[in-house]
Amino acid sequence: MFEIIFGIILAAFAIGGIWAFVVSKKVKEKGIETNAVVSRVELHEWSGGTGDTWAGNDITEDYYITYTNQEGQSVEALLTNPGDHTFKVGDRIRIKYLPDRQDYPVMLEIL
Repeated sequence: MFEIIFGIILAAFAIGGIWAFVVSKKVKEKGIETNAVVSRVELHEWSGGTGDTWAGNDITEDYYITYTNQEGQSVEALLTNPGDHTFKVGDRIRIKYLPDRQDYPVMLEIL
């Protein structure tokens, strides 16, 4: 039973990874290029264990950016590929986005 559950979880991660790769590639090839600004940073703390087995905490950061789309509207979205960069509010980057997936911007470079 454990093997089946593990296999399902592994398959879900694989499918998610493939989907993210395909969408990211499509955005880089066909997306609209524009400048964006880091608008907020959300910190998430993950506990490594409980009680006597405490293994430390890990902090991850989600970076939200704001950019202006082709229609002149302001869009805020989670940056999907920050890599191992650390950003702060106000940092400027160059991105690409798809008009039908404005919630999935891809970073091209740091300005």
